[in-house]
Amino acid sequence: MALIYTRIYAQPVEFNRALGYAYDALVKGPYPFDAMSTWKGLSERVAQGIYMGQGLLLPHTRVSGLQEPLMAFVVAREGITGIKTRNDEKAQFMCVLLSPAESAMAHTVTIANVAKRLLDPEWKEKVLVATDEEELKKMF
Repeated sequence: MALIYTRIYAQPVEFNRALGYAYDALVKGPYPFDAMSTWKGLSERVAQGIYMGQGLLLPHTRVSGLQEPLMAFVVAREGITGIKTRNDEKAQFMCVLLSPAESAMAHTVTIANVAKRLLDPEWKEKVLVATDEEELKKMF
């Protein structure tokens, strides 16, 4: 898995804004992919619902030709607004995940690794108090 982008928001951030910056970083990253068709797949997934619980939003899609999963990870201590969650839970984390269409295993393993971290209260607390994006990147 290639972690391409990390971002920490100290204030609430609107979902579309955070998603836009994260996706732009993936598009401009070191691994080429078809940005328009990938955005279409990501948008379709968002429309289906992306709240996974534990404060995590997981917009994701499968992309033909990728060699490995690409990820952008966002932390918003005060919450990510403008997106539906169960029981009005506060979304504080967003993982934008692009996975190789040819490998269901890579997709599943990456999602499982992110979920495992968020289920660890110590890791989650460290992420929420992080102030430096490079420090956040090292937590993966």
